[in-house]
Amino acid sequence: MTEERFGPVVVRPYRPGDEAGIVACHNHVFGEPGRGGRLQGLAHWRWKFASGPLPERQIVVAEHDHDGIVGTYAAIPYRVWIEDRVLRCAQGVDLVVRPEHRRLGPPPGLFVTLGKRYHDRYCGDDDTKAVFFFGWPIPAWKYGSKHLGYSVGRDWDFLFHDHGGAGFAPRAAPPGLEVRRVDRFGDDVDALFAALRGELQVCLVRDAAYLNWRYGECPDRAYRLYECRSRTSGTLRGVAVYTVGDLIRPHTAFLVDWLAPAADEDVTQALVANLEQQANRDRCQVLATVFSQVDPRFLAWQHLGFRVLGSPYFVAIVPYRHDVPFYRQRLYFTLGDSDLV
Repeated sequence: MTEERFGPVVVRPYRPGDEAGIVACHNHVFGEPGRGGRLQGLAHWRWKFASGPLPERQIVVAEHDHDGIVGTYAAIPYRVWIEDRVLRCAQGVDLVVRPEHRRLGPPPGLFVTLGKRYHDRYCGDDDTKAVFFFGWPIPAWKYGSKHLGYSVGRDWDFLFHDHGGAGFAPRAAPPGLEVRRVDRFGDDVDALFAALRGELQVCLVRDAAYLNWRYGECPDRAYRLYECRSRTSGTLRGVAVYTVGDLIRPHTAFLVDWLAPAADEDVTQALVANLEQQANRDRCQVLATVFSQVDPRFLAWQHLGFRVLGSPYFVAIVPYRHDVPFYRQRLYFTLGDSDLV
């Protein structure tokens, strides 16, 4: 991709030094009243785009002659388990154009121009590129679906357990298992993921490098990392990540990530019991999570007392290999696959 000029704006790939202008553009738009107050700092930007398992800056920007960076189409590149091997995918995040410049460039405007240049450069049916692009593009859905190939992968139906103000009662947990909080996950989580990846079919590579970056190193949100191990052998049987946030309703406890066999009811009981008691300590009335509706966990957790709540959120997919139904049936996702919690 080369630089392209459209009047006072140049569309080009990211260059080192752009980050301050990108953050300023993001905060100019999302810091406005009524836009959610999703202000971003440089530390968060550097963590998200410069320190992950694939620290490649896959970003296209629009630079105005006088106003600096006025638009950005960015994604985080990930390793993904698909086709029984590791390839690449990309999660679209922080897609933004300042309102006063949205009509610049070819119709229908600057957002679509940025998106087309991004997808042409970084995505494709090629093992060196993202074989699919995904995200939660509610503000960008209108133009993304019409001009950039966005399709609905799966709705986000929340699983939630509400104790109604009485606190979660202690849940019986198998005595042979121990759940403990850790600061970081160890290398044995790599072996756990390797054992489960066939069951998960299509999913981000959830090894120690990814989980520790996503949750242990995030500079502006506190996550609790839990391991479930056998008391006798010390074998790692499952992991969970927990936080408290305001998505859907204020001060909700969230299970944001999960790696455990769907059929291992003992591990599920042990980890959920621990999370419910942590929610009590955090004075949260609701514990919530998300799994795909075709994942066996979606039904199994309803047997644990979780109910289903629809939401306006959904996973959008742009496939470059396979079709949308392929991902609709196989993609494993959690709340942590988004940047919303």
